[in-house]
Amino acid sequence: MPELPEVETIKRSLQKAIVGKKIKDVEIRKPKIFQGDKKEVIGRKIEGVERRGKMLIIRLSGDKSLLVHFKLTGQLVWVAKGCDTVTLGHPIPYTGTILPGKTTHVIFDIDGGKLFYNDLRQFGWIKITQNSKLKAQKDLVNLGPEPFSKEFNVSYLSRIFSRTKKPIKLVLMDQGKIAGIGNIYANDALFEAGISPLKPAKKLSNLEIKKLREAIIQVLEDGLKYGGSSARDEAYIKPTGEPGSYQKHFRVYQKEGQKCPKCTSSIKRINLGGRGTFFCPKCQR
Repeated sequence: MPELPEVETIKRSLQKAIVGKKIKDVEIRKPKIFQGDKKEVIGRKIEGVERRGKMLIIRLSGDKSLLVHFKLTGQLVWVAKGCDTVTLGHPIPYTGTILPGKTTHVIFDIDGGKLFYNDLRQFGWIKITQNSKLKAQKDLVNLGPEPFSKEFNVSYLSRIFSRTKKPIKLVLMDQGKIAGIGNIYANDALFEAGISPLKPAKKLSNLEIKKLREAIIQVLEDGLKYGGSSARDEAYIKPTGEPGSYQKHFRVYQKEGQKCPKCTSSIKRINLGGRGTFFCPKCQR
């Protein structure tokens, strides 16, 4: 599932590509993916692209927005061509070299090109909402603070950690506590901070909390620097159709059996909360 760095990378790319342009038409190939009447967005100008947690917000003229959640395998690909079928110079995961493909479920015809929404697993969605009611959307209202915000401080983390005995990794991935962190960056942040993913959140010391906050920001900044992660089990791509490269800089994620970057121990993998969890048993306590 695309996490904060991936969705932020998509946001920044689309800001350059589609802001200021008008939606001419919407082709809906899989009705369950698109929630709302497409007539409400046709003819509207795209005024901005934002991100909240793991979700994308495309603001339109006339008090309308498109809220996009990629879930596990959602993709947005921008092609600056107006033709019905596009042949790309490189394949897209689960889609191929021709758009629209079998996994293409929504196509936005926009001034100067087309925006394709692909989704292999079909868990993602695009929802029409009013700008004035955006903050009250149930998908957004319960999200925790953004890791790059002022609210994301040691005091806040100390408060939420003190209230639960859950393993710290599960708390980091709880979108109601912190918005945007998923499996990849939770693994790497805990390694960077030297904290076991199994450690109960309420047992973290003030020093550990401080280190963890700094580690979270560091790995997310690295994820942004490298355009997100297109790991071997991820469908994520940039709107250009190109992969991210953070997977070349993983600390421990998907490195089971490999040598720890800090010591001679081997990285171990366990299942925690139904997700693969990677850590160094020597460096992370």
